[in-house]
Amino acid sequence: LATLTIATLSGFAAVYTEAVLKQGVKSKAHSSDMLSYMQIQMALASLLVIGVFALVLDMPVIVEKGLWAGFDRASCLAVCSSALGGLIVSAVLKYADSVLKGYATAASVIFTGLLSAALFGTELDGNFLVAAVIVTCSIVVYNTKAAI
Repeated sequence: LATLTIATLSGFAAVYTEAVLKQGVKSKAHSSDMLSYMQIQMALASLLVIGVFALVLDMPVIVEKGLWAGFDRASCLAVCSSALGGLIVSAVLKYADSVLKGYATAASVIFTGLLSAALFGTELDGNFLVAAVIVTCSIVVYNTKAAI
């Protein structure tokens, strides 16, 4: 149930973000800067929420050891990877739409699975094969410009 809720809310958020971006382009009011402003607003909101959680849950550790306690190279790599992913998503949203973003995500999961099988010997079952075929077919159908 939680996964279904997360997927549904993510889909609604993607459609809403795309609608806001397309509406901004139509009105020509700061259309080139709209995505940057939205990203800054989302970052500030997430910093506020994460900051409150950190203060509530980890205040004694922060006071005793400092804010950066336990922050090592792996943590830096994870933060940089997440930031790069956010920049890539914003570029996709700026130059494409949420449907293409969904297809890109699905294709990346398939590609990661294939790499995992090739490099680490992960066994891919029938569900993976069926999902890969469905995603590949849907990408082909979406990109076919046949007149209906």
